[in-house]
Amino acid sequence: MRSIAPYQPGKPISELAREMGLDEAGIVKLASNENPRGIGPRTRAAIEAALGEIARYPDGNGFELKQALAKRYGVDMASIVLGNGSNDVLELVALAFLGPGRAAVFSQHCFAVYPLATQARGARSIVVPAKDYGHDLEAMAKAIDDETYVVWIANPNNPTGTFARRDAVEAFLRKRAGARAGGARRGLQRVPAAGAARRQR
Repeated sequence: MRSIAPYQPGKPISELAREMGLDEAGIVKLASNENPRGIGPRTRAAIEAALGEIARYPDGNGFELKQALAKRYGVDMASIVLGNGSNDVLELVALAFLGPGRAAVFSQHCFAVYPLATQARGARSIVVPAKDYGHDLEAMAKAIDDETYVVWIANPNNPTGTFARRDAVEAFLRKRAGARAGGARRGLQRVPAAGAARRQR
C-alpha cells in the first residue's frame, strides 16, 4: 500500500488563481471533464424537479436509469453497471478480476486510475508504449499473456484526447475473443464516451 501514489485530482480554478495571481473569471478549465459553459437548461430543469425528493435515499440499483439506458442503446439491463463516477466502476472491475498472480494491460499515457486500481489489487501492470499518444491496439493485443484478466482502454483517451476508430476497437475485441476461445484469459474494455463511436459514422 505504501508504494501506491495518491490520485492527483484536477486543481480548482480558485487555487490556480491564487498561485498565479490571476483573475478567476479569465481562467477556462479544460481538465477534469468539466464544462466551462455550465449546465444546460434541461439539466437544470431535471435537477430542480428532483429537489422535492432529495431528502430520501435514491434507488441504489438505479432501475429507472438502467431501463432508460437499455432502451436507448438496445442492450439488456443486466449488462449495465452503474457507479458513482467512472472511478467507482473501474475499481469494481479491478476488485472482481484482478489480484496477485493476475495482470492488466494498459497504454502509456493512460487514465491515471488504471495503474492505481491495478496496483491496489496486487496485480501486475503491463504498460504498452503509446502510438502517437494513443492506444497501439496491435501491440496491446500482443502484450496480453496467460495472467491477463483485464485490458483497460479509454476511448477517447484521457488525458491525451486521442481516439481509436470503432472498427479498430471491434477488430481488437474480435481477435481477443478468438484467442480466449483458445485458452487465453478474459479481457475487458472501457469506453467512457458511449456516443463517440457513433459520431464518426
